[in-house]
Amino acid sequence: MKTLAERRRSAPSLILDKALQKRPSTRDSHSASIDTCAFLSSFMCSSRTLLIDGPVELKRGLQRQERHLFLFNDLFVSAKIKYNNNFKIKNKVKLADMWTASCVDEVGEGNTNALKSFVLGWPTVNFVATFSSPEQKDKWLSLLQRYIALEKEKDYPKSIPLKIFAKDIGNCAYFKTISVMNSDTASEVINMSLQMLGITGSERDYQLWVNSGKEAAPYPLIGHEYPYGIKMSHLRDTALLTQGSKDSASPSQLQEPFLMEQLPREMQCQFILKPTRLATAQQLSDSSHKTYKRRRSIINWAFWRGSSTHLDNLPVSPTSPMPGQLFGVSLPDICENDNLPKPILDMLSFLNQKGPLTKGIFRQSANMKSCRELKEKLNSGIEVHLDCESIFVIASVLKDFLRNIPESIFSSDLYDHWVCVMDQGNDEEKINTIQSSRDQTQAASLASNSP
Repeated sequence: MKTLAERRRSAPSLILDKALQKRPSTRDSHSASIDTCAFLSSFMCSSRTLLIDGPVELKRGLQRQERHLFLFNDLFVSAKIKYNNNFKIKNKVKLADMWTASCVDEVGEGNTNALKSFVLGWPTVNFVATFSSPEQKDKWLSLLQRYIALEKEKDYPKSIPLKIFAKDIGNCAYFKTISVMNSDTASEVINMSLQMLGITGSERDYQLWVNSGKEAAPYPLIGHEYPYGIKMSHLRDTALLTQGSKDSASPSQLQEPFLMEQLPREMQCQFILKPTRLATAQQLSDSSHKTYKRRRSIINWAFWRGSSTHLDNLPVSPTSPMPGQLFGVSLPDICENDNLPKPILDMLSFLNQKGPLTKGIFRQSANMKSCRELKEKLNSGIEVHLDCESIFVIASVLKDFLRNIPESIFSSDLYDHWVCVMDQGNDEEKINTIQSSRDQTQAASLASNSP
């Protein structure tokens, strides 16, 4: 009887032990599988098969997202796992509109394990997808490449007319219309455009920008994207928007006049060919009689991912800041007569004009390659035309400038003084306290930089 009593008492103790160790019970696992089945049932049909699913980390710039991916033979679904084991759809993309690449440093910032990561994208976005192991990464990449190719074989039409606008390229024609296949990458489209426009050079000297209406401003393509997929995705969205019917987006009704977009200008998907920043810098270098050897500062070394050869011999104006002395340098060293450098004032003025009208101006991630190129151009003293830059790139570069000011804008030694401002009685007293703290900050900065 004593033995039976101990065995009976062991049952509740075992349950408590399992609960404390947070081990999932059979019932919990069963409910989770039911949730997955219920989620998948909304996508399944007679011609659709689930190939693979699993967790992944998607990174864009500095933003990281935990997602659960579902790959079908014709569809890609990205979902967020909610606290109650349900899935919330974040993205649903046709495989024919997707692309993959290996340039993880061009999309994500920070440390990325290339053995477990690759670039995954669809019209208007690129992500770095990081999986749990190199084997999982290879499996996903192989399936994606195979079924993307299979879906592209079903595309209709196989090619579309694409209008390429030339900007800031000498005296060439304003635009040319070229025929683009569904498998042509942005780099290949650039080469075709250069031949049609009669321009010498290669895709390394030029960049293809897109204004698709899905983004608040034009953004540059890295080179591996499919302009065909971007265009067709835009046309389908536009057809649904203007007609209000799914039937209007059928391929048979996307005829030549609609492909050429007989639409209001604000609804068109425009592709713009521009010189890259380094190509512009090289042109200025060739026309200059005197060149300066560019030195890279130790502070900016962490942001560098390119080679050290293609930035040599960039021209620097004798009156502009020396290379490497705009970012990561204290304000007294770059300010003359208590005035900020002209490039910083220009960026502030540009953001003051267009920032209030742009949603997520300081939150949305910018293209990392464009940010690095703009920083390099500013550090080399070359004149920058901000109208040619994405407003998100300018906002990101300005944040980078502020983030790398030694000890921040407001001296950390005077933290208590800044906090005390909120304790003042009225606005006049607060203003006087702020002015006093500002003067102390300037004095501390001058003292720290004096020999």
